[in-house]
Amino acid sequence: MSKYVVRVLGSGGEVGRASILVRRYGEKNGVLLDAGVNFDEEDRPVFAATYPPKYVDSILISHAHLDHIGTAPLYFISGSPKVYATRPTKQMAKLMLEDFLKLNGYYSPYEHREVKAFLENTETIRYGQKILVSDGIEAEFYSAGHIPGSVLTVLNIDGARIAFTGDINTIETKLMKPAHIDLVGRVDLLITEATYGASHHPPRENAEKRLLSIIEETIDKKGTVLIPAFSIARGQEMMMILAEHDPGVPVYVDGMIRQMTEIFLENSEYINNPHLLRKAYENFNIVRGWRDRNRAWKKPSVIIASAGMLKGGPSLYYLKRIGRNPRNAVVMVSFQAPGSPGRRILEEGLMPDTEEPVKARVEWLDFSSHGDQRSLLEIVEKLKPSKLMIVHSEPDVASTFAEVVREKELVEEVIIAENDKEYTFEH
Repeated sequence: MSKYVVRVLGSGGEVGRASILVRRYGEKNGVLLDAGVNFDEEDRPVFAATYPPKYVDSILISHAHLDHIGTAPLYFISGSPKVYATRPTKQMAKLMLEDFLKLNGYYSPYEHREVKAFLENTETIRYGQKILVSDGIEAEFYSAGHIPGSVLTVLNIDGARIAFTGDINTIETKLMKPAHIDLVGRVDLLITEATYGASHHPPRENAEKRLLSIIEETIDKKGTVLIPAFSIARGQEMMMILAEHDPGVPVYVDGMIRQMTEIFLENSEYINNPHLLRKAYENFNIVRGWRDRNRAWKKPSVIIASAGMLKGGPSLYYLKRIGRNPRNAVVMVSFQAPGSPGRRILEEGLMPDTEEPVKARVEWLDFSSHGDQRSLLEIVEKLKPSKLMIVHSEPDVASTFAEVVREKELVEEVIIAENDKEYTFEH
């Protein structure tokens, strides 16, 4: 009989701030699954709880979003754990953490030295690989289908198999193939995100058609379309859609989307249609300075720019230039967190930091890279765990998803994880 402990350091009853420690029962040393950060209503970082660094043998990074990596360098203030991540994840993490310190360094307990140590201690892994990550704990990695380089991790502890989804998606998109669920096999415990565990995404092709329709209608009025997008994955997805369906006007790409696109093209085995992304990168106008930026919005065009929630970056600059003209359009394609400028525009129709109304057409389209309730149920059905732990989900959403799983009698036990709590399992 094997016995192990799961300690939830973050993502219990919340979306993001993912961090979960797994160790053998009776031992202090263990393995950390992600170490992310969230932000409060005033956009200050809220770090995950930590485990003593001297007892963390390794950190397994599921993907490069800040809500999964933003706390990780903290372990290098007084520790030196091994880090495992795919090559694109390591490359993106460097950019994301450096940008995080530039914007939030005042609030961060770690500095560039710790980020450097984190990267130097990162060993790159590939899908299908198996590695001993702690005494008696082996890890194997599969594509999670979320963003390029994202992994679903399976830990083997004395015969017990524990799967951690990270963020996961089971549908095909322009950028990503579905998660490799069929390769995983049966597990004993499934620790799954359930960001959209209470809802269903519309068919992806519907969102694509709607986007193209809005662009066409706006261009017909001699307007400009702004698409604020996340630098990782969402921006590239938009580029690929427009590369496949030429809008007939110049397309501009601005912000960190460019660097992330270059990383994706360097790691083309991790994306679905590398030829389409390369076509977009080579044919579109990559904004490289203020001269390009000033030119982009003055004539009818489509502008894909970071940041996706309009918290800053070039997308906010463009909004201030085109938002007052009803001929133009702003199409939100990324998640809009409560309190974010993008959310305020959707709910109140007001420009960030002012009471001035946005006169441009504003739309939000669902291009989520997270699985919905149907996808999550499919994962549970295929992995056949005896126990299910729900993380990375708002409390009411987690409760809804848990109830659906119980009604379908898919597992013996459903646990809605709570932060700062330990759970002991036997196999």
